Amino acid sequence: MRTDGRRTRRLAGSETAACAGLTALVFGAVLAFGASDTAVAAVFAGLYALSLVILLSACGWARRDLARLGGWTVPAVLAGLLLAAVLAPLTPWTPDGPHPVWRFLPDGLAASTLDRSAVLLNVLNLLGLFCLYVAARVVAASQTRGRRLLAFMLWGLGIYAAGALVHHVGLRGEGRLSATLLGPNSAATVFAAGVVMAAAGLAQRLRRTGSAVLKKGDPRAVALAGLAALLVVCLLMTASRGGLIAGLVGAGMFTLWQVFAGRRMTRTGAVVLGGAAVLLAAVLGLNGAGLVIERFDLAQQDLDIRRQIIAPHWRAFLSAPWFGYGLGSFPSVNQMLMTEATLRELHNVRAVHNLYVQWLEEAGIVGAALMAALFGERMAPVVRAAFGPGGVGIWARGAVCAAAVFLIHGLSDFALQVPAIQALAVLGLGAIGGLVSPRRETRGAKPDTAPARLALAGGGACALVALSMAAPMLAAKVGGDLADWPTAPADALAAGIERGLARRDLSPRVLARLDKLSRRELASRPGSGSAWLRRAAIDAAAGQDGPSALALERSFTVAPLQTSLFSARTMFAYERWDRLTPTARTQTIYQLSAEWRRADWKRKEFVRMANAIHNPAGRVGLALQLTALRLQQP
Repeated sequence: MRTDGRRTRRLAGSETAACAGLTALVFGAVLAFGASDTAVAAVFAGLYALSLVILLSACGWARRDLARLGGWTVPAVLAGLLLAAVLAPLTPWTPDGPHPVWRFLPDGLAASTLDRSAVLLNVLNLLGLFCLYVAARVVAASQTRGRRLLAFMLWGLGIYAAGALVHHVGLRGEGRLSATLLGPNSAATVFAAGVVMAAAGLAQRLRRTGSAVLKKGDPRAVALAGLAALLVVCLLMTASRGGLIAGLVGAGMFTLWQVFAGRRMTRTGAVVLGGAAVLLAAVLGLNGAGLVIERFDLAQQDLDIRRQIIAPHWRAFLSAPWFGYGLGSFPSVNQMLMTEATLRELHNVRAVHNLYVQWLEEAGIVGAALMAALFGERMAPVVRAAFGPGGVGIWARGAVCAAAVFLIHGLSDFALQVPAIQALAVLGLGAIGGLVSPRRETRGAKPDTAPARLALAGGGACALVALSMAAPMLAAKVGGDLADWPTAPADALAAGIERGLARRDLSPRVLARLDKLSRRELASRPGSGSAWLRRAAIDAAAGQDGPSALALERSFTVAPLQTSLFSARTMFAYERWDRLTPTARTQTIYQLSAEWRRADWKRKEFVRMANAIHNPAGRVGLALQLTALRLQQP
């Protein structure tokens, strides 16, 4: 095969293995339900770091090419500043000041964040992405390897899309396609960006010979056209309005850019691409057309819901504008913001549904500005290359337009908050960045080993930290208990506490251990309603009615209407109804009334809940309250 007028060299086995390994690793995260679980995300962050260590340790060409690649100083400084900015909420010394929730723990060091554990886990994920970017850029330092890596990514996406489509049509047969990304909108972002990159691959193939290769049945050109067709069908099957709009904008940008690039045969190829896109959308998308039209009919209604979700979180950002509440703090902030007026919209959302508002809320103006600066600095050479000639220019144009897909859809959704999609985007950015980056000549000079040593040290440290944090969480998922590890995150501590509370007989020794774990959890995330409920249960088991009632009050204070806690918290409160404070009783009744009005379809469960209460005062109290709620019905 010829590329840019030169015969490409044959890759060594280690080079092909590096391309395939990075692609398989990232798609492994995609298959693991987007690595959305915190434990799985921590594991993959460690694997990204480990992949960099293995690459530099085992491959001499990787160490050599890392030394050849220049321009690391500015991104390293920006990355360092970004890390400092997102770690700042762990302290009380930001301009936003400590959050009021830390007043519940007067003996500990306060912080601006609500959840130190979430911040540390998200910083770990960020470090893993840094390692993945360096590995991808080193692999793509050779244009032959870079093109191979991009090809593997495209065909990996094609295999994934084909599997998702077969599973959806063959097993589900209805609804919207979400693949393994837990949401059709997130899947739509991936498929839309994939359509643009598949179009770039096809345009690169048509660059030298024009559209004649399609007529002659060129296998690679036909395969790329088929890949674009498959991704368009999957995009339509998601019925994502934002994804479709972002995909159309990205594909339109790429097609027009190709037309006005004015290169030899480019216009013909662009016309072929545009015509193919129209035909594919019209012919192959008929199966999902009805669902797409139905979704657009609901656009105004869903837009109003989005506004109701975004508005309270925008106000929360304005309360802590400089450094935010900390990465990963959205669940805690969302529970704290919830009122009966916003309960229907906020009770089950996983994100703000606006990438930029969520970044501002979690990282503040400083963190968001540094992230934008780092992204802009990394994209600048890609944009410059996009105005250049040759195959690299085509791939760069595709990358810019694919980035536009992510950024446009980020106005109404949160795909870039999904860890696996972040990794997929970073892998692609690293591959394109390696293709377009300048190389320093090292002929006759001994390669500088300092960059490799520094990268090895950083990757190794990140992998060890990931192991120390992920192991307790993974152990908890398989029935183990490593909550006593000093590096155990709050989720592992919570699992250890709940396992201990499930025992029938709690000895003083067990209670002492649970007390210690609970204090550690609260010192990590005092903004968690479930953490305070566990504290209340431990105090109740120890016979401490006053501290138990106070902990229950604090659970309601930080998460007044948390629906996932409703059953457990209501049962706990009514089982101890005669020992609660008036404030705790009022808070319990407030959530009970709000749930009664929100979930009118499950009111029979409320009656079963009342019948299951053993405490006589609690059983009577809950029955009377349910009777009062029935009488209030119109």
